[in-house]
Amino acid sequence: MDGNNRWSKKNSSSRYYSYKKGANNLIKLSSYLFEKTHAQIISAFALSVNNMDRTSSIIRMIEKVLVDTLSENKNKKLNFDIFFLGNFNFLNKDTKKLILKINQKNIYPKKLYIYLNYGGREDIKNAAIKFRSKITNFNSLLITQNIPDPEILIRTGGFNRISNFLLYQIAFTELFFLKKLWPDLNISDLKKILNKYSIIERKFGR
Repeated sequence: MDGNNRWSKKNSSSRYYSYKKGANNLIKLSSYLFEKTHAQIISAFALSVNNMDRTSSIIRMIEKVLVDTLSENKNKKLNFDIFFLGNFNFLNKDTKKLILKINQKNIYPKKLYIYLNYGGREDIKNAAIKFRSKITNFNSLLITQNIPDPEILIRTGGFNRISNFLLYQIAFTELFFLKKLWPDLNISDLKKILNKYSIIERKFGR
């Protein structure tokens, strides 16, 4: 979900409006994918552990966008559950309680996972520390332990890099890099990507 800051500068709008537009776009595109495709799981990289170096005013603004978006969608009939993953220590007490409450809901088989203050390297390191003292499956120690590996990863914003997202899980994921900024990504873009994906022969090294 890259490009919110640059969208705000490009369109001479406030950061809050830009991030809010991006958050609304996530709900809109997720609703489309869950309704029109066989997708059961969508993962969204909303805030990385590296983003935490930004100023406290920006972090608080992003938190406000999160709370406002959840509040606006609380009574809407979404066809999926929202579940948050990551380190929530940067959030205030009320926001953490709200997220934990949302995470307890399990109504639909379709899930939108939103990653906050998450890093792929950090996830692997934490799992490795736990693994040393346990005889278990390494995958079960990752934050994504119950989530299948993604089939498609879409990176907006014009950069051809992963930026520390799901490093362990994307070994055989099809990667699509777009120049569009996240708030401008639309359903037509998703259709083009899905069409390209549909003709890819996925061999998984075989």
